[in-house]
Amino acid sequence: MRGLAHWRRGLLLAVAALCAVTLLAACGSSSDDGDGGGSGGSSTQTKGEGIRAGSGSAADRAAEAGAQAARETGEPVELPQKTIGIVNFLNGIESSDRLVSTNELAARMLGWRTLTCDGRGTPTQFVACGNQMLDRGVDGIVMIAIEPGQVQQVLTKARAAGVPVIQTGGGAVPDGYDGNYGPDEYKAGEVLTEALLPRLDALPGDEVPIAVHDFPAGWARTRTDALRDALRSQSKVKITADTVTDGANLVPFTRKTVADQITQNPDLKTFWVSFDTAGQVTGQVVTSRYKGRAFPDRPLVVTFHADLGTIELMRKGDIDMTSEVNYDAGVWIGADNLAEFFARRTPMMQENQPTYPVIGDPFTYRVVTKDELPPRGEYVAPAWDIPAYFEAKWRAEFGL
Repeated sequence: MRGLAHWRRGLLLAVAALCAVTLLAACGSSSDDGDGGGSGGSSTQTKGEGIRAGSGSAADRAAEAGAQAARETGEPVELPQKTIGIVNFLNGIESSDRLVSTNELAARMLGWRTLTCDGRGTPTQFVACGNQMLDRGVDGIVMIAIEPGQVQQVLTKARAAGVPVIQTGGGAVPDGYDGNYGPDEYKAGEVLTEALLPRLDALPGDEVPIAVHDFPAGWARTRTDALRDALRSQSKVKITADTVTDGANLVPFTRKTVADQITQNPDLKTFWVSFDTAGQVTGQVVTSRYKGRAFPDRPLVVTFHADLGTIELMRKGDIDMTSEVNYDAGVWIGADNLAEFFARRTPMMQENQPTYPVIGDPFTYRVVTKDELPPRGEYVAPAWDIPAYFEAKWRAEFGL
């Protein structure tokens, strides 16, 4: 228990420190309990808000596809009013807040009420939040980036009460929920690897040293597994510094470790960072140590999730490449599965990345560089406008 408490305190401090050390928008937050907020339809968004439906031809195209999906689902039906409980992993982490905000928006589109609870980064609070939701009579629960083994007591209680529990947005979360929807983290690692290795292979010499900063979570390890697998089939690029980030001391640990690795091996050509928060810190340290220099005279910094904070650091040159996937598409998939369950008693889809009529896979995987950033305040556009797709589907299917 002491270890968990220590890890939680460290992660909370990491959140606060990140807000202080980066020139980003204010860290997002959500209330412990209340109706969902946020609004859609704007091209400019705030940190932690998530992708919203756009306008113009892309939105029209997605809406047409959503209407087609509704027709393929069946005759229009009435959707009952429901209350959905949302348990966040930890308020203040941009990716977690983005998933909360999107869950609240999707629920509001469906005419549902939401209750939210901050899990505060510890399994004890995850369970307390889940039990609180059940005691308040919610009709369904959405967990965000929380593994089922950490909330087994809640799952047992929910099943006895007939309350579905799903996880949305987090990739590589073990099975155990009624539905589990998030991106393919190995694929996210593959696309970054495929963009990175040609740049390193083009460098002179027989060996190119790189540093890996992994994170003690399944989704992070899965991303890095793609890199490790690719390196086995070649001999030039070598991992000469292999680190697992200390989640209990994230910001100071990352700062010191990156600085020490640069001192010990000034010829490092890349820092691969599997956790976006640590990637933001790494980028700033590298920039401070190599002022005015560019690759290959300074290492590349590559990480995951082109959230608004990371995009701003890329704009400054602190981060070179990001593997981006619209991970909040998992929220829309989860909300759709809950709606079909409540309206038609349709069993939850069991695939982590289920396909939908016309659009196929709602997740879009790509690498983003400084040369192709969206305008300030905008996310990288996925192949399909997923919010517009599901909004149109639900409007046609449920008469919303």
